[in-house]
Amino acid sequence: MPTLKDIAERVGVSISTVSRVLADESGRFFNYETRQKIWDAARDLGYTAKPAAQESAHPNQKIGCIVSTMQGRHYHPYFSVIFEGIEKELSRQGNKISFILTQEDLKRPEILQQITNGEQTDGLIMIEGIEHKLYSFIKKHVQHIVGIDVSDPDIPTISFDRVEAARVAVQHLIDQGHREMMFIGGTGLSGEFEREKRYRGYKLALEQAGLSVHPRHVLNAEWEPDNAYRLVLSYLDRHKKQLPTAVFAASDIMAMAAMRAISEKGYRIPQDFAIIGFDDNEPSRYTVPPLSTIHIPTLEIGSVAARTLLQSIEAPYPLPIKILLPFEPIFRQSSRWTIT
Repeated sequence: MPTLKDIAERVGVSISTVSRVLADESGRFFNYETRQKIWDAARDLGYTAKPAAQESAHPNQKIGCIVSTMQGRHYHPYFSVIFEGIEKELSRQGNKISFILTQEDLKRPEILQQITNGEQTDGLIMIEGIEHKLYSFIKKHVQHIVGIDVSDPDIPTISFDRVEAARVAVQHLIDQGHREMMFIGGTGLSGEFEREKRYRGYKLALEQAGLSVHPRHVLNAEWEPDNAYRLVLSYLDRHKKQLPTAVFAASDIMAMAAMRAISEKGYRIPQDFAIIGFDDNEPSRYTVPPLSTIHIPTLEIGSVAARTLLQSIEAPYPLPIKILLPFEPIFRQSSRWTIT
């Protein structure tokens, strides 16, 4: 019976290319000539397409994921969807995620030693940055690493333009007539807002519109919705005479926490406060009113990262590739109001 390898040898391409073309008849990632040659060869050889799990160019690879933080949760609206994309792509090619660890897990020496053992890990997907010392140790011992939103020119990375996405969100509020806007977010590993991309997008939009960034409007919730809720409650009590008219939250879950605090204090959304979040997590469309947000292709980010890692293991790219995926503004009722 003919195999993917037979087709690859006939056409003169890699086995992974054959696998992806036969699994994707739309041919999004390959030119017409290559696709046609592969399908012609498959027909001539009498190849019958089977589910990827039954015949894969990358069987039984030990693929792990490391995420900067899950904030103590088994489910996280952003990271969990990325994991879903990774799992689906690995499954399609006959693999699965071997382990998922957080930065805190890696601080246990026995875990760090286990995953950096060459027999335990064929490749890693690193989701956002971790402490430099830990990351350097992992890079020395794991040959194949793909980063998602990782700042490292030496590895393939998958990302989107966070600065521009945040700028678009805040520009939307400015276009609605708002001139003072609260920012709710976190600082990440750096501990500095000026290095946080969503804050930089917020600041850039204000500066481009000739508006000032008021430090009192910037709340560091450390990415925790509980912190966002308490901080907004306190803010509304302390600044009753100097309240902004809009809120940009760097994640949907913090935006939802802010919406609850605002509503509990008797303010209306969007009449008193327009709100926009970030991520387009599924619950955002079911808030009251539905939350405006920036759609991030988290499922696709995971899928592309997994595909890139498997390709890197089989036939590494000559240079580390950088893939930038698009985002999409989703403006719902929580921000649809023009000041008069």
